[in-house]
Amino acid sequence: MTTRFAVDESVFERFPGYRRGIVVARGVVNLTADPELEARLTAAEGLVVMRFADADWRADPRLAVWLEAFGRLGVGVGSKPPSVAALVKRVAKGASLPFINRLVALMNVTSLENLVPCGGDDLGTVGKELVLRPAVGTEDYRPLGRPESLEHPDPGELILVDTATSIVLCRCWCWRNSDVTKLTEETTAVALNLDLMSPAVSVEEGIAVTRRLADDMHRCCGGDVAWRILDKDRPESRF
Repeated sequence: MTTRFAVDESVFERFPGYRRGIVVARGVVNLTADPELEARLTAAEGLVVMRFADADWRADPRLAVWLEAFGRLGVGVGSKPPSVAALVKRVAKGASLPFINRLVALMNVTSLENLVPCGGDDLGTVGKELVLRPAVGTEDYRPLGRPESLEHPDPGELILVDTATSIVLCRCWCWRNSDVTKLTEETTAVALNLDLMSPAVSVEEGIAVTRRLADDMHRCCGGDVAWRILDKDRPESRF
């Protein structure tokens, strides 16, 4: 089954420098143990600690661009921070991230090494079309770690949504993923998203980061892997 991935044109109208890197893999093996990947995660955490030991992470261009974008959208970053900001803030304080499984570790490694938001979803739990678009407000969201809770996004909030079921995969652009599509050891088909914003991340670097994530996924989890960049000139693709 192919899946259509798309970004609504309204996103590019407000943020013309935005691009979304998408890496899709089918037939992956998402095991928990991987000493090499665990070591890379630990090294990435160490780099963040050193980088922000004497600097305010909020002033870093790659993080500031997301704080500014959330501000423009009226999202309070105190309660709903961009995922990469929350991750960096946590690690910079000295916390270690748990190694949940290989796919989750790849998301965290990629975010910390490049200071960009990276999210992921199990494609075995979704329909044929996933779109980043403003919410109507009636869509259903079950928070990661709290599947018993049912929430609805605010009207106009940017969400990644399964259009067939109106299930929200991620709220507030790149704030928090859904428990419905979380990556587990049973995941065999996956889509990872990289949120890239120029000029903080150049077009060339965004391509390189997305390609490296695809290579990492194939090396760590196997499967058939493909990747693309969505932008204002190519807002959709099928995998």
